[in-house]
Order: sequence, then C-alpha cells, then structure tokens
Amino acid sequence: MRFLSLAGLLAGLSFASAIAAPAPTDLNTRGQLNNPLFRVTDDTSRTVDLLFGEVSRMQSYDDLWARMRAGFAMPELDDPLVEKWENYYASRPEYLNRIIERGGRYLYFVADEVERRGMPMELALLPMIESAYNPKAESSVKATGMWQFMPATGKQYGLERTWWYDGRRDVIAATDAALDYLGTLHGQFNDWQLALASYNWGENAVARAQAKNTAAGLGTTYSDLRMPNETRNYVPKLMAVRNIIANPAAFGVQLADVPNKPYFAAITTGRHMDVQVAAELSETPVQELLKLNPGFIRPIIAYKDDRKLVIPADKVAAFQRNLANYDKPLLNWQPYVTKRGESFSQLAEQFGIDVSELKDINDIGKDSVARGQTILVPNVPGLDVSNRQTLAALHENRSADPVDTGASDAPLAVIKYRVARGDTLYNIASRYGMNVDDLRRLNQLKADDVRLGTTLKVASVTRTAAGKKAPIQREYVVKSGDTLVSIARKHRVDADDLKRWNPQKLSPGIRLVIYQQPG
Repeated sequence: MRFLSLAGLLAGLSFASAIAAPAPTDLNTRGQLNNPLFRVTDDTSRTVDLLFGEVSRMQSYDDLWARMRAGFAMPELDDPLVEKWENYYASRPEYLNRIIERGGRYLYFVADEVERRGMPMELALLPMIESAYNPKAESSVKATGMWQFMPATGKQYGLERTWWYDGRRDVIAATDAALDYLGTLHGQFNDWQLALASYNWGENAVARAQAKNTAAGLGTTYSDLRMPNETRNYVPKLMAVRNIIANPAAFGVQLADVPNKPYFAAITTGRHMDVQVAAELSETPVQELLKLNPGFIRPIIAYKDDRKLVIPADKVAAFQRNLANYDKPLLNWQPYVTKRGESFSQLAEQFGIDVSELKDINDIGKDSVARGQTILVPNVPGLDVSNRQTLAALHENRSADPVDTGASDAPLAVIKYRVARGDTLYNIASRYGMNVDDLRRLNQLKADDVRLGTTLKVASVTRTAAGKKAPIQREYVVKSGDTLVSIARKHRVDADDLKRWNPQKLSPGIRLVIYQQPG
C-alpha cells in the first residue's frame, strides 16, 4: 500500500493560527464623553460597532421582515414588468414560502451583512431571484450557489474551488464575494439598478449599451438601455418581491415568520476533521450540518485559516467543550495513492467499503481500474451505519439542484365576488376553499362583518396541474330564461362549479364568472 500523508495531500492548507482581537480604544474619562468638543475617532467607532453594533441590530426588531423593510432604500421602478412579477409571485404564495423556508437558515446572516455595509436591504432579497435561496442551485450555464456565481467571476472574487470544497456554495464566502462585487458595480455606475443589471448581464455589456445610447443621444439609465429579456426582467423581479415583502397584506400574501436573530455561527476548527466528527462535536445531525456548509463536498473538512465551519448558533459552546474533551481520531479517512491498473472492486474489499461508495466519494465514474490517482479510503476497514448515512448525505449535498423558478407551481386564480344577502366571511371562504384569515388578509379586512353588495377578492382553488395552462376567466351576462343548467351546458362546464363560482341569486343582468380550460 502506498499512503500519502494528509498534510501532503492538503498542501497549502495551514493549521490553526490564533488571531488576537484588537484592544478596545480607551475612551479615557467620562469627562471626555461629556465634552462637546470631543469627537469619537474612526477607530473608536469601529470598535464600538464591533462590540455593540450586532446587539443593536438584533434588538431593534423582533421580526426580520420588519428590520428588512426599514432598510429598503431603492427607488421605485416605473415599469409594467414590476406589476407582472408582483402578480406572478403573489399568485404563488406556496412558492414564496418555500423560498423562505429554504432560505430561513441564511436570511438573517445575509441581511446583517447588507446592513453592516450600508447597502440597500433589497440586496438581501437577491438570492430569491438568483437561486430561490438555494446554495446548491446550478443553472443551465453552470452558474452555482445561492448567488449564482459563474466560475470566472467566482475566482475573480476569491471563491476557491478544489476537490474538497466549492466556495460558490459556501454561504459566508459567497455572500461576502457577492456584496463585494455589487459594491464594485455600484461604484462603477453609481446606480443600483444598473449595478444589478451588470450583476446579471455583465458590467462590460452594460457599459457598451450605455456608450451606444450616448452616441445616439439617448438616455443611459436602466430603463433606457436595450438588454436581453432575462436582464430586462431581472430588476422588476427583485422590485416585485420587495413590494410584496414591504406590504404582504396588500397582495393577499402571508409570509412565514423569520426571527431577527442569527440561525448559525461561523467558527474555525483549527484542524482537519471528518464531517461526521464535526457533526458529533456540534451535536448537530449530519444533514443539517451539510445544509449549513454546502461548500464541503467530501468526508473531510479541510481546514484553512480563512475557511469557516458553520454550526447552529446555540451549539458553539457545545462544540468547543466537546472538542476540548475529544480523545478519538478527528480523521477516519486517509489518502491512498493507487497503482495504475489496480481494481477498484479489490480496493473496496480491502478497505471494507462498498465499491459504489468508494467510487461515489472519489468521483471515479465508470472506471473499473485505477489510473494512478489519489483517492480517499477509510482508516479502519468497515463502515458502520452512521458512516454510510454520512456518505449518503454527502452524496446528496454534492449533487446540484436546478434553480426553482416556481414555474411548475399552479397559480391561484384571484376573482371578484359580490356579497349577497346572508353571506358571512366563513361561508364565502368555505365556498372557495379558503380559510377566513386568508380571505380577510386578501381584502385587508379588520373585522369579520361584510356589507351586502361589497365586492371581495377571492382566491379560487381552481389550480392547474403541473405543465397545464391556467383556466381562462370569462364573463357572461344572464339573459331572461337562463338557468344554471342551460348556461353550464352552453359553456361546457359543470353546473355545480358554475354555482360555486357564482353563489349569488340568478337573475337577468347579473354578470357571471366562468372558468374554462383552454383548447
């Protein structure tokens, strides 16, 4: 057997180095603080922000949405595409809340970083547009991660990609790089809409479009430029989501709660360790640890000074305590240099691992014999159940997800209903498959009483199956002699459906709403 030391394989990865915190600036005496001529230095301000800024930001709001609304600062965009995307997202509340559920682990961190940099809080919503807040998302052109970095741009902004790790998936590293990039773009164009267009289309493309407009005597704002459809819709999508989050009740949307407190903390391990060991030390299930650390794609967390391990915020003390008392090996995997022509089946048997697991963890593919490459093998022959569960979780973590656009979500059809005699919010909601809270929210009602003749918006439960077109809404004016059966037969719909859509008394002149499947 030919083994390679882990230190040799991880050349360039340094071990722990203690970083001393800067000594707080001495504010001297209380008299200085009361002196009107006294000015706090920049160093002092930074120290105060370091010590107290996080506490201040956390305690101002109980709910993260309220904190984010206070930080919205981008100007309105006068573009009909904004309304189009407002309707798109508002009619897919399940999609919006799926994004929030997925991104709930990361939203506080991103919002905090945006606020710390003095940027408009709308930028914290950008991963909703880019990846639906999925760090494992990969587009058709291989843009990867929550912020959808292309390989070249990621490399330009310091996102390392190795056999062990992909920084574009790392929530902390990618957020830092994305905000750096956006800050650079804003510095170039002095306009957030143009900065966002550049993030999507490329700064050189935006600059060329501006130069072309300037030469033609045209304007050079976002709205003035000719650009691809994807970029033309990009900022309107963000503004639409911003508008819904700014006032969800106005769109009949109920957002899932996101607490205004950190979900995770970033620590340095100080040494290489197995993913499974890190999960054990942090008292966190492997699957959850990998959701917080989607950049780690092998069984070993390869330590570097600037690379962080993310664990639940309430597990930091446990991790430090458990690590100090841990007396077993931190590494249960070792590098092995194969001989050309060695059989992977025989190697798997030798190291007590299933051949499919050996190939999967080393990205071997369909090869049956080695080419002289270095692979990872277990230190001790035989994998127990927890080992195998970790490998399965790593396989899932390493695989990429398509970007969730919500296109397969059937939209809710919002229609109008005129309150008839005897109606209550309860029976109206029941008629349309809604609950009273949703009906009240959709119409911004503060009480349960409804007045005769009032027009309400109701969300029909008539949904399309995935891949089918939405039903077409038509109106029909009731004529003398019409009955529900005759109208239903004429429009090829079920009479019971027609009655459910139009519960008011049938009489000439009444406008009925009818839903028909296209084609």
